[in-house]
Parts: sequence; C-alpha cells; structure tokens
Amino acid sequence: MAIAFSSVRIPSLAVPSLAALESFSSTIRGRLHTSLVMIDFHLIEKGPGKKLINEKPLLEWRIAMTTAFVGVPCQIQALRKTQELVGDFKDTVSIGLFCRENWSFSCMRALVEDDYGVKMESIDRFDIKKGKLKLFHGDSVTDIPLAKTHPYVRINCQICLDFSAELADVSVGAVGTPKGWSTVIVRTKKGAELVDGAAAKGYIEVKDIGEVKPGVGIIKRLSKEKREENLAEARRREEKGIKVPHIYSMNDESFDAFVEYAKGKQFAELEYIVIDTGACVSCGACAAVCPVDIIKFDDYRPVKVGEEKEGCNLCYLACPRTAMPIPAIEKTIDFAGDDRDEQLGRYVKILAGRAVSDKIEGQDGGVVTALLAYALDTGEVERVVTVKQGERAWEPDTAIVRDSKELLDTAGTIYSMAVTMEGLRE
Repeated sequence: MAIAFSSVRIPSLAVPSLAALESFSSTIRGRLHTSLVMIDFHLIEKGPGKKLINEKPLLEWRIAMTTAFVGVPCQIQALRKTQELVGDFKDTVSIGLFCRENWSFSCMRALVEDDYGVKMESIDRFDIKKGKLKLFHGDSVTDIPLAKTHPYVRINCQICLDFSAELADVSVGAVGTPKGWSTVIVRTKKGAELVDGAAAKGYIEVKDIGEVKPGVGIIKRLSKEKREENLAEARRREEKGIKVPHIYSMNDESFDAFVEYAKGKQFAELEYIVIDTGACVSCGACAAVCPVDIIKFDDYRPVKVGEEKEGCNLCYLACPRTAMPIPAIEKTIDFAGDDRDEQLGRYVKILAGRAVSDKIEGQDGGVVTALLAYALDTGEVERVVTVKQGERAWEPDTAIVRDSKELLDTAGTIYSMAVTMEGLRE
C-alpha cells in the first residue's frame, strides 16, 4: 500500500493506522482531519487480488503548496464553497476577475469566424470597451457590438448575479480606470497582504480609485444591471418550472439546511438540478473534489465515467449552483474591513493599479500578472492556477504555473471558460 500525502501544513502530523487505511476501498481518495491539519491521501491497492504494492506502508509527505487561483465570479464562488463544505484548498489566495458574461469557445469561434470573417489565429488580443467586443488583428480592429454577442452567451451566465467577484481575496477588472490601469478591490487580509506587498516591492503602482476617472460609479452601475437582469431571468426560469437553487438560497445565513438537504445526493441529482437545466458553470469543482476521480468534462459538460463511492455527496456540496448562501459563506472569510456596498460586496479599499515592469504585457495594465509574479518570486505562493491558450488559437486551457517567467505566457484575457478548479487538485 502506498500512501501519498499532499496539501499538508505540518506543525504536527497524525498518521492513520494501517487498519484504518485498509478499511477504504481499492483506490480512493480520503480525507483525514486533525485539529491542526487536513491531510489528503491516496490509497492504492494492486490488481483484483488487492495485494499491497509494498509489504509495509510507505509514507510520503511534503509541505503544502500554497496556491493562487485566478477565476471569474462563479469559479470563486465554487472555491469558497468547496473550502468550507468539503475542506479542500484552504491554502489558496484568490484573484477574482470582473465578469459581465462569458462565451464558450465553440460559440466564440462561430461568432468571430462565421459572422465577422476574422480567423481566430489572426487575433492578437480581445478586449471589451464601450459596449463592444474588440478584436485586434495585425493593424486592424474589428468591433462587434455586445448586443450581437448575446445569442452566443453561455446560458448559465444569464443567472449569475456577481459582477465583481465579491467573494475573492482581491477583485480586478478593467472598468472604472483609464487605459493601462485596472480597478483593484481589496477585500480580505490575504488580499491586502498580496496587494500591499506587491506595491512595496515595486511590482505594481497603485493609487486611490478616487484619483482616476471614470471611477467606481460605473462598476456599481454594471453590477446593479447584471444583478437585476439576471435575477429577472432566474425568476422567468422558475415560472417555467426550472429550479434555480443558488438564487433562492442566496440569503441563507447558515449552511445547515443545505447540508441536510444534500445528504445522499450524488451525481445523478447534480445532473438533474444543475447540468441538464443549463446552470452548470463548468468550474470543475465536482471533478476536483471527487474522491474516486470519476467525473470528467466533455466539451465543458461534466460526465460520470465510473461508479461513485457509496453515500458520497461531495460533488453536490461543492457545486456553486446547488446552493449559494452568500451570508453563510461571508462568515467564513477573513475580510480586512467591515465596509459593505450593496453592489460591490465587502472590501477594505479600492485602488487603481498597473504593473511597473515593462516585461509584463498583460491586458489593461497587467496588474493580475504582476501580483502573481510577486507572489511566486517571493515564495508567497508556490503555484498559480490560471488560464492559458490551448492547442487551438484562443481556446482556453487550465495552466498550472510555478515561476514568473512561465507566468508571462499566460498574460492577457481569454473571454471563454476553462475548467480551472480541476487544476487545484493536481
């Protein structure tokens, strides 16, 4: 039997007995909780006869990888829910990206190539400015009115109420600031340490949002518009008999009702209530927490490829669309201040920021790339889970980055989803 310990901070280490480990099935991923440390471990037994790979247990452990995770609001919601209800990925600092809506890669390609005649491989970068999706290719710029893109928007985006990633440690977006700058909303103590440290070390330049135009007002307006429009869409779906549980649970002060309701609910229930109704955000949380690794993604849709562990409901618990009790989740987050804005959520300060180094060519000032470079260079984190271009031009793929040079290859914005939560498991 080989026991591989990962994700471990070790002020002390409690090792389970061999008898306890052998009570698990042939190949499972279990979780051992002690008062000081959570240990993820794999049990691997060999062949039909279930003989041990080694006659004696082999213990391997390493200090936890502290991780930075970059995601849009629904992915940050999935991370927070997983941290609290499953107990995974506690040592993760999150950078949330402002998001009005999103497109699947196949729809984006159809829009750009079929409707506007621009080949994806010819595009240098995308941007969204003044109500237009802008395609920069060579010396040309093609503008697509956002209204023309609405038929291509992922239907799960139409019931998302969060514009500014309110549950992230730091939220960043190219709204409210001049060209070459981004708005940086610092929310938690972790987030404040990251931003203040990057500024002190000269990775980023920051100023108060009140010193720039157009300022925070436009962020509040876009947040309000998204919330109102998508809440109305959620109600229309409810009237048609389509359940939208993350909406009617969003004011719950406790997890208790949901945890009780979720008992015994497995992938079939997740498929019925979330996937088949078009609510799945393709975050990958279900796959990331699956103890037997039988949830995979086929064209952004989760599918089950094996048998579940009896009684396991982790995929149902982790999904951000089975329930999203915002007040309950906020109680678990170590916010740096008490300010709460109806449109922006909890925060301690709002800044305008940009990268200082001319080596960072990230979009809209490169502040996200600069924050991550600082975190990697100083050892604040050991890896970054973010998005990069895949095999096809502008096709999103999960990137796991461990040094700042490699990080530069992921700079820029891809307006399609990648299944990034899976990257936290690796």
